Amino acid sequence: MGKIIIVRQKDRLLFCLFDENRPQLMRMTSFPGGEEILGNIYLARVKDMAAGIRGAFLSIPENQTVYLPLARCRELLIANRELPENGSLRPEDEIVIQIAGEAQKSKQPFASTRLTLVGQYCICSYFGCGFHFSVKLTAPQKKALNQAIHARYPHGFERYSFTIRTNAGSLEDLSPLFEEAEAFLHIFDQLTETYQHRTCHTCFYQKEPELLGLIKDIPLDAYDEIVTDEEEVFSLLCASLKDTKVRLYQDGLLPLRKLYSIETHLQEALGKKVWLPCGGYLVIEPTEAMVVIDVNSGKAQCRGKKNQDFYLKINLEAAKETARQLRLRNYSGMILVDFINMDSKEDNQKLLTALDGYLRKDRIRTDLVDMTALGIVEITRKRVSRPLSEFFLK
Repeated sequence: MGKIIIVRQKDRLLFCLFDENRPQLMRMTSFPGGEEILGNIYLARVKDMAAGIRGAFLSIPENQTVYLPLARCRELLIANRELPENGSLRPEDEIVIQIAGEAQKSKQPFASTRLTLVGQYCICSYFGCGFHFSVKLTAPQKKALNQAIHARYPHGFERYSFTIRTNAGSLEDLSPLFEEAEAFLHIFDQLTETYQHRTCHTCFYQKEPELLGLIKDIPLDAYDEIVTDEEEVFSLLCASLKDTKVRLYQDGLLPLRKLYSIETHLQEALGKKVWLPCGGYLVIEPTEAMVVIDVNSGKAQCRGKKNQDFYLKINLEAAKETARQLRLRNYSGMILVDFINMDSKEDNQKLLTALDGYLRKDRIRTDLVDMTALGIVEITRKRVSRPLSEFFLK
């Protein structure tokens, strides 16, 4: 069973999910009370239309500007006018948006009109209706949850769309799920009733501290306790996570960072080379346009086996480590992986199947696209927040 470790990293917090004494996830987040806008819902004003890139620039509180991709605007809540059928946005429109992505390098934060509230047990989407289940829930779990939901809500969730998350399957008492769902219903009902009468730049929903969101996005069966040496964080977690074991680490002789070798793991997560158990290694090169990963045999030795079988072994280890490194470093966009060339189509298919399975474990949408004629594997990963390395740039 894994552990979540939370320590101070200068003026921020470093969040680590450990499994088998290796970090599977590392994120930088602000202390509780920090000014984060990711996930907040605002009434924004359209400043400019950018027809060439099919987008719009919007203003939100504190004179901040965010980018809205118009291709994703299938449904809109406009406060200051009626939008005719097949109509389009125009400057000075006041629309309800949610901050969907952080600023990265020269790019501004980006917004979405798909309003979504994410909890530990369910996800509520403003547009749509009914309820759905996580694909990771088993058939018996779905059946039991379905019966319980219909007993509590005979007409289902008729106003909004709910997705029941994997964590709900581990609940013996479904009260936390229902409390979370009803809180989301109240938030969206209030929004529906008031958005046409509120002043521009109103914040309808301020997301809970980012740290809590990170924890709630981790499956409950992925860790058995949360450990921190920050008293402020300990108090927040104890108050907010009633059913989760939280421990305040207090040992002046051996700091928590030293106990879990945080500096060593950070150095690996920020470094260019990553060694594999077999003696091979990955070279990871982020660029402005994409992330490039090269697989090398390194110190690995064939030891009498056929070369092709040996190359397959290295590639399979590299596939597992590649998926872990993408989660660990939080790289997004287009990723190209140059595995060791193999002559057998069957071996290439084994590699792609294994890699796809490892990528599916990512909580952020990650897709294996294909292998090119040159043997380069193409991967895409959704951009949600900044890569780990950006917090350490000087």
